[in-house]
Amino acid sequence: MDYLKASHDFGIINRRSQAYVTEICKPWNLSYSEYIILMSLYTRSGCQQNELGKAIKADKALVARCVKTLEEKGFLFRNQSEQDRRVKYIYLTEKAWSLQGTMENILKKWVEALVQGIDEHALDKALDIMHAVAENAAHADIPALGPVKEIKL
Repeated sequence: MDYLKASHDFGIINRRSQAYVTEICKPWNLSYSEYIILMSLYTRSGCQQNELGKAIKADKALVARCVKTLEEKGFLFRNQSEQDRRVKYIYLTEKAWSLQGTMENILKKWVEALVQGIDEHALDKALDIMHAVAENAAHADIPALGPVKEIKL
């Protein structure tokens, strides 16, 4: 396997996806991370902030920052649990709900552009493999991001 090519290809997809979403979301002043959180909340409105982080596999600090800025921009609001003041529930505002179709269409058009010309059967298999790779990446032990384990080279 050409490890450099594989790593480079993953990087291209990631960087270009972020650039596309960031550019398209300029009218709403949304960053890529804010967009991902907003998209996740369309199916999770009312979830706890820590559940949101687990669902999108993002660290607590990133989620907290994005939730705060999305709240400041009027896309969501938080309610504190009466039973446990540390627990916050996140809800989308009418402003966010009114943009749902537009926001979903952004991803639809991008993914369609990425997979154009690829046979549907091959695409299904490739997407299954990509999901497995993403799961492995989400659970990879990266010393800077978690407990250090000895890496054998």
